[in-house]
Amino acid sequence: MKNTILIAVLLLVVPVLLNAQEVAHSSAISSAAEAELVSLTGAWIEAVNAKDRTKLEELMAPDFSLQGWDGSWRVERAKWFAHIDIAEYHHSAIVAHVYGDVAAITSRWYWRGNRGTASEKKPFEEHGYVVDMWRRNSGRWQVVSRVTVVLNGKEEGGS
Repeated sequence: MKNTILIAVLLLVVPVLLNAQEVAHSSAISSAAEAELVSLTGAWIEAVNAKDRTKLEELMAPDFSLQGWDGSWRVERAKWFAHIDIAEYHHSAIVAHVYGDVAAITSRWYWRGNRGTASEKKPFEEHGYVVDMWRRNSGRWQVVSRVTVVLNGKEEGGS
């Protein structure tokens, strides 16, 4: 009888312990991916500031696009590369949310510089919030989309 009770308890407890171990392992993997994506976001910001086109092309998927949160405007990667001259650019409050091979990175941003064609560059200064969508393909993360909210007025508090 004691053996039967022990076996019954083990049959109930072992799956719970194995599941807890699996959840902990999954959480550790997610945490590692989150840390990697926060680091990649930092590398993307550095590449923008350094005007490092090679690094930008490595981090940004060929189908990358930047768009307003309400869909009122959209800029494809090639046009974004060609028509923007950034003097200052930074992010704060960067948080990664990983969902398997897709991730959303939220952050607050600020930038200033000049925008437009070579003959019609106009200065700009903007700040707001973004959601960057990253996709892992063959073990490599690339940003595929940025949805942004531009806030009115001057940035308060900086980063």
